[in-house]
Amino acid sequence: MGERIEALLRIPLGILYAIILYALNLVVGIVVFIQFFYTLILGRRHRGMARFANQYASFMYHVNRYSNFATNEKPLFGGPGWEEILPCDFDKEDRRRKYQEIRDSFDDAF
Repeated sequence: MGERIEALLRIPLGILYAIILYALNLVVGIVVFIQFFYTLILGRRHRGMARFANQYASFMYHVNRYSNFATNEKPLFGGPGWEEILPCDFDKEDRRRKYQEIRDSFDDAF
């Protein structure tokens, strides 16, 4: 697809992404409000709510890259989707734990 057609296609897609992000923004606002009190009362974050907020932030990042002509990958439509997220704190903790397990098993073997 040519660059001119791609540029024109961004107009209807931009409107669609604006509607999707507006609806998600309302939901994320509620999630953040609940997360605040959850953290305040229990002293820790809820993993599911944190991941949802991270998915929203990652999706918004991909939409902004597309809207700002940084990439031609259309979010949700043949490009990065809702599943392709940037890592959050919980993902990093899991990776550290797995790395430590592999390192310990390697140390035990030698």
